[in-house]
Amino acid sequence: MSMFSSLPDLRQAALNQTARPLLDTTPRYQPFKTPDQILEEKKGRLRFGWFGFTPDFLQFFNTSRWLVFFMSIAAYVDCTTMAFIPGIVSTLEKRFEMSSAQSGFIISSSQIFALVTVPIITHIGGKYHKGKLIGLGVLMFGIGAFLFASPHYWTGPYKVPGGGFMMNMTSSLMPNTLCQASTNGSSAEQCGGSSQNYSDLSNYLYVFVVAQFFLCLCGGPMFTVGVAYLDENVKKKVSGVYVAVLYTVACVGPSIGFLVIAQLLSLYVEWPSEDGYSAGLTPWDPRWVGNWWLGFPVLGFLGILVAIPLLAFPRKLPGSEELEEEEEEELPTKADIVKTEDDKAGVGLKGKPVEALKDLLRSLRDLLKSYAFSLLTLGVSIDAMAYMGLFAFAPKVCELLFGLSVMSSSTYFGLSMVPGAALGSLIGGWISKKIGVNCKRLLLYVFAAFVLSGLGVFVFLMYCPEAHKAYVSIDNSMTCSTECGCADSLYDPVCGGNGVEYQSPCHAGCAAKNYTTMMYTGCGCNLGGGIQSNVTTNVTSYATHGACPRNCGSHVLPVFFVVLFLMGFIGSTAGPAFTAVTLRLVPPKLRSFGLGMQWTLMRIIGMIPGPIVYGRAMDNACVQWQTSCGQRGACLVYDSRKVGLFVFGLGTGLRVVGVALCFLAYLVCKPTPEDTPDNDDDKNVLKSDKEAQA
Repeated sequence: MSMFSSLPDLRQAALNQTARPLLDTTPRYQPFKTPDQILEEKKGRLRFGWFGFTPDFLQFFNTSRWLVFFMSIAAYVDCTTMAFIPGIVSTLEKRFEMSSAQSGFIISSSQIFALVTVPIITHIGGKYHKGKLIGLGVLMFGIGAFLFASPHYWTGPYKVPGGGFMMNMTSSLMPNTLCQASTNGSSAEQCGGSSQNYSDLSNYLYVFVVAQFFLCLCGGPMFTVGVAYLDENVKKKVSGVYVAVLYTVACVGPSIGFLVIAQLLSLYVEWPSEDGYSAGLTPWDPRWVGNWWLGFPVLGFLGILVAIPLLAFPRKLPGSEELEEEEEEELPTKADIVKTEDDKAGVGLKGKPVEALKDLLRSLRDLLKSYAFSLLTLGVSIDAMAYMGLFAFAPKVCELLFGLSVMSSSTYFGLSMVPGAALGSLIGGWISKKIGVNCKRLLLYVFAAFVLSGLGVFVFLMYCPEAHKAYVSIDNSMTCSTECGCADSLYDPVCGGNGVEYQSPCHAGCAAKNYTTMMYTGCGCNLGGGIQSNVTTNVTSYATHGACPRNCGSHVLPVFFVVLFLMGFIGSTAGPAFTAVTLRLVPPKLRSFGLGMQWTLMRIIGMIPGPIVYGRAMDNACVQWQTSCGQRGACLVYDSRKVGLFVFGLGTGLRVVGVALCFLAYLVCKPTPEDTPDNDDDKNVLKSDKEAQA
């Protein structure tokens, strides 16, 4: 007889009394689990592995240190793409015949997708397995990296605008790059049905945008759900250290990314099958297209490789339950009691959409009542438009202002502004700690940092003077090559002996070329006195292949990039102070909502439109567009002076508005009791003295 059979039937006992009987569906007796069984079940949930495969040798990785190690690698790989894409902007425009506004949209699309996906991911992260959510995000990043490089394999070999000089190509396949005086007028452009026109290539814009969607799924979970996952599984004393390690490694990513992409762009786009030199191209040729795609499969492979161990981590690491028990033993504070009451109020709103909406509107109204918070958010959002637009096109702007190669501009930018921003963030935390909790002082520092960093936009007025360009779209008075049959779309720049840059050897009236020295001879338009009126004159003038060198002082580049470093450094020091003052300007119960609204507005107002606005401005500085069969492609030639003026004008205008709003936030900010830490210190000293006397 079992021990349970001797117990009285509770239903019969309830019938004999005046109580309600138990239902027949009530389970009679459940077998009890022994403590050993419960312990084994808990240990099974805390093991490292995949789909029940949790051998003992894998438990070596089941620690918080390995977790932060794998997360740091994933964060580094993700942030490296932040440098890869701006570094290849000009290359993508050449290869896929896109305007700067289109390339700016590619960069902005990442922020658009983040605006939609991050709130959803953070909501799911509170209920789902955080470790697996992070791993899935990194896995999606790996797929997106391969997708971003896929247009290279889908398109045919790169065709040099204006023709190349490959020895295995017949003259019938080559455009007319030399002057042929027998031709009457300009040559007509051949538009065969089998050739791929520029509109087809520009359609790959949508492939890059879709790839950006997958790429943004890594950073979103990593710096939101990932930080919470770390905090839940480590001691509170070391949680800040682990998070600092994660962010420090992430800050290194952009700097290394610019240096790596600079080296990759020195390789030809068709490498290793072609080196580019057989086509008569060098990395300093304006028609050169570097190897923009090779880095993305490497990053994708690393992302997928790191995702495998991240997907193996359990929901809770071993030892996390002891941490929870220690937290439960702590006495609740006043803030905890207020939070509990707010949580109860929130639970009461579940299932009542109308009441929830009213509560949201009330929270938004209370948030807007903080005029200092509203003005500060608007000011920083407008400043973010200037910063994000400049960051997206900074390497390209350096190319155009100083005639640098795409490799040099990416290298210099990766060694200047990006490290300055990373160092500024670290120093800014120390400065914010020294300022304390005084809102007025924090706002004043944010205002001063924005003013000082904003003065750096004057550096974009610097540029290296260009040689005179005798291009069809610029100089309509050029008639010396009208009998050469030059197509207006022909682009193969040469520098004449007279210091004038011509659109192509044909437009310079050159009749012959020495393939050994890359020198053109018999250039009828290239006489010492300037542009001639006829090419039939028998002249012996010459021209060299490539654009004319610029007259640039030795001090220009060092000054420019030192100022960029200071801009990034000073501007980034305001980041910690900005976060600290934001938390002080809103009520405690609205802080999470306030940070979320601020994050959203900074993307809607600043980070999303910034690259598009700057790209549109750069398109307005274009003087020679790539055209084929009536389709406009990428910009071939910019007016470097206009580029600098447009960047300076946009940066100055946006910074002035942003700084003005931050100053208004300082003026309307009302001091709070927390803004007098000195008084609090005095009170603490007096209290300590009284206790000592007692």
